[in-house]
Amino acid sequence: MLEHTQHPLLKTVAGYYVHLEGKRIRPLILLVLAKALASHQYSTMSSSLQEMGEGERKQLQLAEIVEMIHTASIVHDDVIDNAVTRRGLTSVNLEFGNKLAILSGDFLLARASVALAKLQNHEVTRLISEVISDLVEGELMQIKPSPSGKSTSFDYYLQKTYFKTASLIANGCASIALLSNSPPELVSASTEYGRNLGIAFQLIDDLLDFTECSDTLGKQASVDLTLGLATAPVLFAREEFPELSALIARKFEQEGDVQLARSLVSKSKGLALTRKLAEDYIEKSLQSIEVLKESEAKDALIGLAEMVLSRNK
Repeated sequence: MLEHTQHPLLKTVAGYYVHLEGKRIRPLILLVLAKALASHQYSTMSSSLQEMGEGERKQLQLAEIVEMIHTASIVHDDVIDNAVTRRGLTSVNLEFGNKLAILSGDFLLARASVALAKLQNHEVTRLISEVISDLVEGELMQIKPSPSGKSTSFDYYLQKTYFKTASLIANGCASIALLSNSPPELVSASTEYGRNLGIAFQLIDDLLDFTECSDTLGKQASVDLTLGLATAPVLFAREEFPELSALIARKFEQEGDVQLARSLVSKSKGLALTRKLAEDYIEKSLQSIEVLKESEAKDALIGLAEMVLSRNK
């Protein structure tokens, strides 16, 4: 999808993260879900590209579109966050500069939109377009919190988490179900699987920011506090250490704030409670797909959900 540019530099910058070794968990979830839905509704599903029917080709294209949107979002995130590394590599903004990084992210979104239109499914187009809107709104919630004080509440944090992370997975799963011609109850089940798994994924991400080193993560560790962000471990820890409220309010900007916050979180039940909450969301995701018939693909969906909890990067 990156061939549609006459400028070689744009292709290089836009493809900088696309070809990086990474988890690729989003397209994997969608394609495994497609198999599970096919196993539920039909007796067989083709296993090679040559044998794919039109619906299956569209599902593969959708998985590519979702990964392109995700890649565009992390390019823009790295510009906003002044990131230094990503997956063990120099960040795209540091390597090429902010202007080229922003343009490459925009280009990825544009090419994803063209590919989305080619699917010729109005409801899928609406759902994935909603994702792009959610990504922007979630980022604004993060960098320009509500002046009402609600921005430090757990509900606000979970809403932001849905917008920034879970929306893409939830709406991607819903779209896969629609392209499978699934009935409404399976579309709903697929959506809930993606939504709950997506929130759990971000909760574990926020946990790892406290427990893992930069070399393991492939990006800066402890970056959330440095950016002034109060994630689940901090919000849970605040219940035990109310003094964290003042640090959260000033976005950990004073000297020693980040170190003090890390210390208080490590002394609290914040990390354990964050993991427990992630486990609860994974349980909800697994409950949502109980409706599916038993199959290897369904087992793989269960395995993917469990992998979210066990990962260390």
